[in-house]
Amino acid sequence: EQPPSEFDELVMQALDELPPEFQEVLEHTPVVISNLGREHGAYGHYMGGTVARDTFPDRIVIYQDTLERDFGHDPDLLRAQVERTVRHEVAHHLGWDEPGVRGLGL
Repeated sequence: EQPPSEFDELVMQALDELPPEFQEVLEHTPVVISNLGREHGAYGHYMGGTVARDTFPDRIVIYQDTLERDFGHDPDLLRAQVERTVRHEVAHHLGWDEPGVRGLGL
């Protein structure tokens, strides 16, 4: 098993900084890092039902390729965007739709 990459560390840090009620939800939701962001035209993706309609195995995907492509030139910007993407996808998992998530400033 390889040690976590710098990008993995950014994602783990973003997860650690979430409010406790968000972290509780994530105990049962894997966060996966993928390089298929270009294919999806996205920085992150929430897959599954919401907590209210729990019929799918949920997971949150963070796309390393698109995040590094767009923000990798600036470590602070990359860290901020990873954090924002993680929060955005967790908010979807908690049941907010896209306008609702934007309303939270995510």
